[in-house]
Amino acid sequence: MWFDPASSECRGSLVLLEPGTSYEIQMGVPGQAPSAGLVAATWSEQFPIAQTITLPAGTVTTPLAITQGGSASGYVLYQADPSGTTIDVKGGSTNNVTISAPYVILRGVTLKGAQADAINLLNGAHDVVIENNDISGWGRYSSSNTSSGGWDVGVDMDAGVRCESVITLERVVVQRNKIHDPRWGAQSWDWGHPRGPQGITFNYCGGNNVIRYNEITSADYKHFYNDGIGGSDNYTTTGFPNYDSDVYGNIVQGVMDDALEIEGGDRNVRVWNNYLDQTGTGVASTVNSIGPLYIFRNVYNRSRMRYLKSYDQDDRGPFFKSGSDTSVGNGRRYVFHNTSLQPTDASAQNGLGAGSGLHGAGSVNPLTNTVSRNNILFIWKSGWDSVDQNGGFGNDVDYDLYNGTVSAGTGAEAAGVKVTSPTFASGSGVGMSGMYQLAPGAAGYGTGARIPNFNDMYTTPDIGAHQSGTPTMTFGVNGHR
Repeated sequence: MWFDPASSECRGSLVLLEPGTSYEIQMGVPGQAPSAGLVAATWSEQFPIAQTITLPAGTVTTPLAITQGGSASGYVLYQADPSGTTIDVKGGSTNNVTISAPYVILRGVTLKGAQADAINLLNGAHDVVIENNDISGWGRYSSSNTSSGGWDVGVDMDAGVRCESVITLERVVVQRNKIHDPRWGAQSWDWGHPRGPQGITFNYCGGNNVIRYNEITSADYKHFYNDGIGGSDNYTTTGFPNYDSDVYGNIVQGVMDDALEIEGGDRNVRVWNNYLDQTGTGVASTVNSIGPLYIFRNVYNRSRMRYLKSYDQDDRGPFFKSGSDTSVGNGRRYVFHNTSLQPTDASAQNGLGAGSGLHGAGSVNPLTNTVSRNNILFIWKSGWDSVDQNGGFGNDVDYDLYNGTVSAGTGAEAAGVKVTSPTFASGSGVGMSGMYQLAPGAAGYGTGARIPNFNDMYTTPDIGAHQSGTPTMTFGVNGHR
C-alpha cells in the first residue's frame, strides 16, 4: 500500500491472484496487528452465455452494429461461423463493428478494410469481451512524407479497437486478438513526433478494463503504429488505462513512439509480462498523476526512433519514459523485475535495444516518486543513462543490474550491480525465445531484493523478468500465466 499525502488515502494492488477466487484481505499499520479486513473476489474467466448469434459464413461487406446485449447473468455471444466469417467493408464504412450494448462477446471474426476504426465501442457498451479476432487494413489517409523518402501516413489514433469519450465504459476485456498491418503507417521521429494508427486506442473512457494476450504487429516499417496500445489525455487524472486496469501478456511490435502508452491517472494500474519489440519507447508513463502504477516482468527487445538513418545514427528510446508533472499530480510508480535486451546486427557497432533505462521526459517532466527494484537495465552505450531522474525527487532506486550511468540521488543503486553486460543462461536472452534467465552464478542471479506479493514465492529471487527454474515466458494469443 502507498499513502498518498495529496488525498490522505492509502492505495495499492494485490497481484498474481487466481481468477474466480475469493480472498480474505487484512490491513494494518506496519509492525502492528491487522486492524481491518474484507473479503473480495477476482473476476471469473468463464462468462455465462444467455444467447449465441452465429454470423454468416464467408465474406460480407456490410458492417455489424451490435445493439442487443445481455445481462450480468448471461452475455450475448456474437461468434464467427465454424467455417469462418469475414467482415471486409473495403473502405466503404467507418467501422467493421460497432458495439453500443452491454454484456456482449465478439469472438473469432476476421475484420478488414474499415475506413477508420475496425471495432468502435460506443455509448451503452460495458461488460464487453472482444476475443480471438483477426483485425487488419483499417484507417484513413492523412498525409504523405514520400517527398522525403518516406511513406503515406494515416490519421492519428485510428485503431483496431477504439473507444472515444465513453466514460461509462468499464469491465471490457480485449484478449487474444491479432491486430496487424493497418492500411497506412505512422510518421517516424525522422520528421518529428509520431502520429498515425494504433492497435488499441481508448480516449477519455472509463477504467477497470483488461487488455491481455493480444498481438499488435506490422510486417514493415511503412505500416508501423504511432503507439501500440494507448489513449489520452496524458496530462490529466484520467488518461489511459485510467484506473483499476491490467495490460499484460501482449506482444507489441512495430511502433514509432510508445509500445504501451500508460499515461494519465494510472490509479491501481498494472502492466506486466508484455513483450515489446521494434518500438520507439517501451513503456511510457508520463505522467502518472494518481497512482500507484505497477510495471513488472516486461521484456524489451529492439528500440528505434528514426528509419531514414542507420542503426548507429539513430539515438534509440528509453525502456521506461517515466516523467511527472506535479501540477497535475505525483502518483507512485513501481518498476520491478523488467529486462532490457541488446540484440546485435552485423551492420551496427552498438546494440539495437533501449538507448536508456528508466528516466523522466527531460527537466520539464522529471522522474519522481518512483521505486525501482530488480530490473536489468541493459542499454546500448555504457556512457548513456540506465537511470536518470532529470532533476526529480522522491525516488528509491536499488538492486538493479545495469551497464550505464545512474543519476538518482544519494544512495541510488547502493546494492545494485554495474556490469559490462548481463550474463544469460544458455539459450536465454534472445528475442521472442521466452527465455530470459540469468546464468547460475552470474551477477544478479539469486541476489534480487525480496518484494512481498511480487517475488516472495521464490527462495532467492533473481534480478530481471524471468526467474530461474520457472517455465518459458509466453506472450500473445498463445500466452498464459
